[in-house]
Amino acid sequence: MNATLVGIDVGSTNVKACVLGPGQERRVRIVAHEGDLRGALERACRELQLCPGDSNVSAVVTGTEGRRRVRLPKVIAPVAIEAGLDALRLRPRAVVSAGGEDLVVYALDEQGRIVSTHAGNKCASGTGEFFRQQLGRMDLSIDDLERVCHGARTYRLSSRCSVFMKSDCTHRLNKGEATKGDIALSLSRVMADKITEFLIKAKVRQGQVALVGGVTQNRRLVGFLEHSWPDIDFVVPEQ
Repeated sequence: MNATLVGIDVGSTNVKACVLGPGQERRVRIVAHEGDLRGALERACRELQLCPGDSNVSAVVTGTEGRRRVRLPKVIAPVAIEAGLDALRLRPRAVVSAGGEDLVVYALDEQGRIVSTHAGNKCASGTGEFFRQQLGRMDLSIDDLERVCHGARTYRLSSRCSVFMKSDCTHRLNKGEATKGDIALSLSRVMADKITEFLIKAKVRQGQVALVGGVTQNRRLVGFLEHSWPDIDFVVPEQ
């Protein structure tokens, strides 16, 4: 293979770009677009040293509706996920795609083809971006989770609405009823519970399930899922 291959995923909060060079070397960039899709794409291409119009580059774009604003061959997310699973030689019962604002569970058949899709609701509570914002309000990042959650306990939070959940977190912190670690752990539990709801809808209770998306960086969330579903083998691909 002599051509350079480029895959771009336009997400709800980030643009992800991956380059596979002729020698199979891999370079990846993830850029938050904050509504400026063009600026994020230009930054990703600049950092990956991609030149517009290079005839030796073959590219494709997938992701949310924002992909339609990119003048490249387009692939819908389910097709890209199936191809990714084939490349990784994975045959899960389902794929949980948990990103900044989206939660989607794809159920697959034995041939690795997606047969049904279960999408999350429009409420921001329990999403990756909401979790990131709440960490930021506590001057924390995803890298601080293991430290602050050590010895923490979970509290019941009002998860029916992002406004109520935010108020609940703030109230408990201001009253000294919970620590930052408690809140971070409790939010992780809420996110895991939302994924559990969609696994039940997809009728997946055992076998292998692949977890993809930025939310998988939260190892506490993954731990809650593993504890709740002992008959499911949760796999988080390195990619």
